[in-house]
Amino acid sequence: MQTFRVLLTALLISTLSNSLAQDPMTAESGAAQPDNSLRVTLESTYETWRRSIDTNDLSLWEQSTAFSRQIETRNRIVSQKMPFPKALFDDPIGAPPLAGLISLGVLSTGDTATSTYFGKINLGEGDGGSIPDNLLVLHFLKEEGRWLFDNLRIVKIGNDGELLFQIRNRDFSFLRGEEFQPAKVLPPIPQPIENPDFVAEAWIDATGYEVTLTVNGRLTGTFKNLKTTELVIGGLRKGENTVKLDIQSAKASSGGTPKVEIAIYAAPSSKDPAQRVYHYSPGANVPPTISETFATGQ
Repeated sequence: MQTFRVLLTALLISTLSNSLAQDPMTAESGAAQPDNSLRVTLESTYETWRRSIDTNDLSLWEQSTAFSRQIETRNRIVSQKMPFPKALFDDPIGAPPLAGLISLGVLSTGDTATSTYFGKINLGEGDGGSIPDNLLVLHFLKEEGRWLFDNLRIVKIGNDGELLFQIRNRDFSFLRGEEFQPAKVLPPIPQPIENPDFVAEAWIDATGYEVTLTVNGRLTGTFKNLKTTELVIGGLRKGENTVKLDIQSAKASSGGTPKVEIAIYAAPSSKDPAQRVYHYSPGANVPPTISETFATGQ
């Protein structure tokens, strides 16, 4: 099992989808609306959060981070049997500064918001000269009347000349794409977890399907048209564990043969060799729901 790096920001890195090819007039009704009046407030919140990371200030981090994200971050760390809050500030991924980036706009639902930037996004990986231009999307949630930082996404643009042309001409219609939208609603507050017996990781192949994976009653994630790995929040316990899969068809973006395959690997710690403890591969006959139990060693 590969060692899972703690991502304190729930950092997401993706490539630009075909949002540029979509007609801006066909955007989903009820979608977030532009609201650049929030920009200064959101940037102030983000800079406070960034300062908390740079100075290892837990109190400042709690003041500037959405409560749901605080618990989720702690749960990810504890699921890896790592110490909280020490591991929070040991993460090698830096909090990128906004200086030098171009603001492209703010989208808001009233309770959630995103603020998007273009330029060289420095995650502490070296000098700015070697960093390519990409897009940075900051996510925020409004809790008890205050805007708080949630997470960030880096959208890689590669050699997309059409996008660069649009940015130069201040045509930001591509912000209607899914990558730049804030959450539709405030997320539920997760329950804090206890230290698990085993660190666990799920390997998911959801080609042509959307699969929601729940382990021991805790959501691991929803995966659509991809192959990926994901940390099992809460890990596994000694003895009997439960797994639930909710599966529905989704158009395969790659044109590959539809397939569902799920495997779960477990180890006493992220540094120990992992063993496969659960495997599901139904072949061509994929039921919409499956609930099973499996055991881990004592």
